[in-house]
Amino acid sequence: MALNKQARSLPPFAQWAITRRIPCAVLATLMYGSVIAFAGTALSLPLLVLHLLTPTLFALIALGGGLVFAMQVSVLAGIAVTLISYGELGPGLLLMILYGALPVLAATTLATEGGLSKSGLNLAIGLVTTMLVVLLTGAASQDGSAMEYVQQLLAPLFEASRQEGMDPTLLEQIEAMTAWIFPGLTALCVWLVWWGDVILARNIASYYGFYKGDARPVSDFCLPRKVAYGFMLLMVVASFAGGTPQYLAVNAGLVFAGLLAAQGLAVVHTWLYAKRLQIAAIVMYVMLLIQPVMVLPFAMIGLLDIWFDYRRNIIPADGGK
Repeated sequence: MALNKQARSLPPFAQWAITRRIPCAVLATLMYGSVIAFAGTALSLPLLVLHLLTPTLFALIALGGGLVFAMQVSVLAGIAVTLISYGELGPGLLLMILYGALPVLAATTLATEGGLSKSGLNLAIGLVTTMLVVLLTGAASQDGSAMEYVQQLLAPLFEASRQEGMDPTLLEQIEAMTAWIFPGLTALCVWLVWWGDVILARNIASYYGFYKGDARPVSDFCLPRKVAYGFMLLMVVASFAGGTPQYLAVNAGLVFAGLLAAQGLAVVHTWLYAKRLQIAAIVMYVMLLIQPVMVLPFAMIGLLDIWFDYRRNIIPADGGK
């Protein structure tokens, strides 16, 4: 990459901080706990951004220090958060698994062949697995279904509307619809942010010359056929099963539909830029923000691209010169 042609080095303090386990763990703990410590203050929004960059830190540590070093930092940070939380295991486990282990595994995957696509896929599989474990564990603890468990979690959000006299029938429909897609939609949103953090870490590591791995752009994102077959199997289960299996299939399928939409978006993005239609690409992204339902055609394009590989046949407007 062009960024690696010039010799650059990290600032001395940054180099010292991210090459030692304890300073790394302290920094990760501060970033993770920033929103909790200052919730409700004017500083919440900037600290929320800092909080969401915690996976970037772990990915950067993995790219520079390797898998074992990064996992050790994750464990130390998890222990620190548990101690700060007066012995509660939940926050520490959340940091170790969701903010630490998954971004670390995604970052180390970048060094393999086809690492860009494998990184995004492995991160999604990790998030879906975490989601399913949480739903099944919560349902078992409540002696009910997974959907009932989610409805209990969401109940306080609708309590205010219920007290304001909103139509009970309409409120019940909204609550049921939200409960149906909430876990999958949350996992998909986390995937978008977390994978963006991993790519950001890759860009930082490339800038300072210590990245060795797949350097292809995000527009080359491509899923293997097993994802398409798995997605279709989930849709079959969601269509013909009932109860908790149907609920889990719907939410897992929602996550992988998002990955397929990301691949379809990459196909259209590549085609528009090859035809020098950058303004059309900007309009496309704006329309997606305004009308999220427009993501459905991109999911279909991504699914078909797995077999037909549309980007292989895209010819640049300048003839490839």
